[in-house]
Amino acid sequence: MSSVTALADVLASKSSALADVLASKASAPTAGWQHESSTALIDALPAAIYTTDASGRITYYNQAAAELWGRRPELGTAEWCGSWKLYRPDGTPLPHDQCPMALALKQRRPIRGVEAIAERPDGTRVPFIPYPTPLFDSSGALTGAVNMLVDISARKQSEAALDREMQRRRQGDQARQHLAAIIESSDDAIVSKDLDGVIVSWNPGAERLFGYSADEIIGKSITVLIPPDHLDEEPEILRRIRRGERIEHYETVRRRKNGRLIDISLTVSPVRDDEGRIVGASKIARDITERKLAESRRDLLVAELSHRVKNTLATVISISHQSFARAPSLEDARRSFEGRIRALAQTHSRLAEAKWSGVDLESMLRDEFAPYAGDDSSNVQLSGPAVTLNPRSAVVLGMAVHELATNAAKYGALSVRSGRVGVDWDVNASEEDRTLTMRWTESGGPPVTPPVRSGFGRLLLERALAADLDGKVQMVFAESGLRCTISFPLHDDGATVRAAELTG
Repeated sequence: MSSVTALADVLASKSSALADVLASKASAPTAGWQHESSTALIDALPAAIYTTDASGRITYYNQAAAELWGRRPELGTAEWCGSWKLYRPDGTPLPHDQCPMALALKQRRPIRGVEAIAERPDGTRVPFIPYPTPLFDSSGALTGAVNMLVDISARKQSEAALDREMQRRRQGDQARQHLAAIIESSDDAIVSKDLDGVIVSWNPGAERLFGYSADEIIGKSITVLIPPDHLDEEPEILRRIRRGERIEHYETVRRRKNGRLIDISLTVSPVRDDEGRIVGASKIARDITERKLAESRRDLLVAELSHRVKNTLATVISISHQSFARAPSLEDARRSFEGRIRALAQTHSRLAEAKWSGVDLESMLRDEFAPYAGDDSSNVQLSGPAVTLNPRSAVVLGMAVHELATNAAKYGALSVRSGRVGVDWDVNASEEDRTLTMRWTESGGPPVTPPVRSGFGRLLLERALAADLDGKVQMVFAESGLRCTISFPLHDDGATVRAAELTG
């Protein structure tokens, strides 16, 4: 701060008393304003000082006043104040006849505690504090006034700078509060560490992800989270952080408090102090275990789908060979082939709807019986617990049921109005495995005679079920109607049964 500015600050604090002193000196009989020593003293003061007569015309001003106004008004002509223009602190115009000097003369009293802004002819503006004091002679008559103008530009600049700094700090505090709130509420683990790898902060997301509370983990090495076979990652991370690098979406494995390994995506950024020096690192860890599992399921599904497509094509080829080789006519072969392909497609559609997780047995049976069931479905009866078949079981059993239903519609119980087909099933859950047993019973149809040769349907039932599902098929061609019993194990890789329904 310059000496002039420092002096102005002193004068600003003492200006009221100084103005009173000047007023008393000016009104003293022996101290006229034209006295050379008085004029020299006032001219030397850094504060802007001027005087007026009783009507407000300027009778004297010093060099500091001329510099503040940016002009030299002619004595005896300018009134109230030598400023080119005046404004109130809020920026609205202040007429000269309403300025503090005018009020002091009109009200015959000193005016204190106000601020104003002077505009110079070049357009620059100067904020100031006036100290107008009326002068009286020995008889008490008003003879004029003296005014001291204290330039408060430096103070205003300091106040503005202080306001900006306070605003910056408030904004910084708000930003820090917002950041803290984000960190506290984030589902991601947000951790900071120093350049030695020691943990210095730990948010609730980190506690949820890794299982350690902040009290347990802060002050310990970050390596407590790193499995032994990944420990070589940390020195490289710290080297890159010291170089000021940011590590984006680095996928790795970390260890929870309970020892379980989890897949995470890691982002690491340098942390700098106020002087820009790197003092540590912040880490954002996101649990990607579910995503990885979804990818361990997508890859398996793609491989399974490839396998199933090959099997399906092989099944279609087999169906075509059997349909066209054994049918008595080309039209019969075509109908058999189309029906079998529709059955295969129907099962695949059910599997696709369930994202290849399995097919409900009862739903599959109702799909196959739909073309043959009567208006009230009384010719078909289904009974058994809820069972979900895995894709392999669903495809093979679906084809077998299609053959049974087609045969019943052509020659058996579903070929006449009085015929009935009942299908019931149960699950035997032993310690070794769970076995599904399904019983197909026809009644009320034409008398049954044992076939003289085995068709495709019988070959499918007896061979495919045994080969693909490790199953067993028993067929009884009773005169009252065909009875077929199918049983095969329900493997853990797909077929399930609801335990509640089994025990109920």
